[in-house]
Amino acid sequence: MPRKAASRSSIVEVARKAGVSPATVSRAFNQPELLKPATLAHIRAVVRTDGFRPNRVGRSLRAGSTRTIGLLLPTLNNPVFAECFEGAERHARQAGYSVMMATTGYVPEVEATAVQAFLDHQIDGLILTVGTPVRNAALAMLQAVDMPHMLVYNESGKHPFVSVDNRGAARDMVQALAALGHRRIAAVTGPLSESDRARRRLVGAREQALALGLGEVAHWVMPAHTAASRDVLQAALRDPGAPTALFCSNDLLAASTITHLVAMGYCVPRDLSVCGFDGIAMGALMVPPLTSVEQPSSQIGATACAQLLARLQGGQTRSVRLPHRILPGGTVAAPPTSTRTARSKTP
Repeated sequence: MPRKAASRSSIVEVARKAGVSPATVSRAFNQPELLKPATLAHIRAVVRTDGFRPNRVGRSLRAGSTRTIGLLLPTLNNPVFAECFEGAERHARQAGYSVMMATTGYVPEVEATAVQAFLDHQIDGLILTVGTPVRNAALAMLQAVDMPHMLVYNESGKHPFVSVDNRGAARDMVQALAALGHRRIAAVTGPLSESDRARRRLVGAREQALALGLGEVAHWVMPAHTAASRDVLQAALRDPGAPTALFCSNDLLAASTITHLVAMGYCVPRDLSVCGFDGIAMGALMVPPLTSVEQPSSQIGATACAQLLARLQGGQTRSVRLPHRILPGGTVAAPPTSTRTARSKTP
C-alpha cells in the first residue's frame, strides 16, 4: 500500500527529474500530441526508469471521461475485421485512448447486450459493425443515450459510417467479368438478412449486368457468410444454363467455394471463374491467387477512429467512402468455349 500511494503522488517527482512542470508530465499522458517529440520521449524515459503509473481511474472520475472507446465487430476469425481492429486500436492508442473489444457472431441480440455492457463501462464512444443498420436495437440504444458512434463496413443514411462503395465495387467486378466474355454470372452470399454489405453487393452486381445487357445475375444463398455448401453448389451447377463465373460476397466464402468446386472435379478458372470481395492477404497465397475486390480494412478502422475522436473533441462526424480496387488474381479467366464438360462434373 505505501508503494502504491507513493507512485500515485510521484508526478511531481517525475517532473523534477525530467526538468519540466507537472502539467507537462500530465500532458504526456493525457494529450501527448501537444508535446514536442523530444520532450515526450524524455518524459517517457524518466517514467520508465521511475516506474510511475498514472491513476487513470481517479483521473476519469475527475474528468468525466474514461478515455476508452468500444469496438464491436462480428468476429475476428475473418481477417477483414482483424485488420479493422488493428487500424482502429493503433490510432486510438496513439491518441491516448484505450480500446474495449467484443464480438457478436452477427447475432442481433448479442449486439444489443454488448452495447449495454459498453455503456455500463462508461466508454466515451463506439465503433461497430452490425448485421444490418435498419431497425437495429443496438443502434437505437446508442441514439437514445446520445453516445457518439461510427459504423464500419455498414452504410447508413442515419448513422455516420466508414466503408467502401459496396454497390459501386460490385459493379466494377461485374464489368471486369463481362470484359472477359462472361454473360452468365451468379452472386454467392450468406443470408442477406444478416448482412447489408452482401445485399448491396448483390444489388450492384445486378445493376451492372442489366446495364451491360447480360443475363440476370443469379443469387445462390449459402447457410453461412464465410462457408459454401457443397449441396447448394452441386444443385445449382446441374442447370444447363449455369453461370460461367461466381462472384462471392467475401473472400472466405470464395475460398470455401473453390475448395468444394475442386473436390467436385472442376478446375478454377478453366471450367469456372470465381472471385471474392475484401482483398485479404490470404487470397494472395492461394494457388492460383484469388481475384477479388480489395477494400482497405486497416484504413477503415483508423479513419473511423479519427472521426470518432474528432466528435469527442467537439467536432462533427461525417460518413466516408474509401476507394476500392480490383485485384486481378488468377481465379478468373475467359469462359470456356464449351460448358458441356464442366456441367457434367460429379463428386
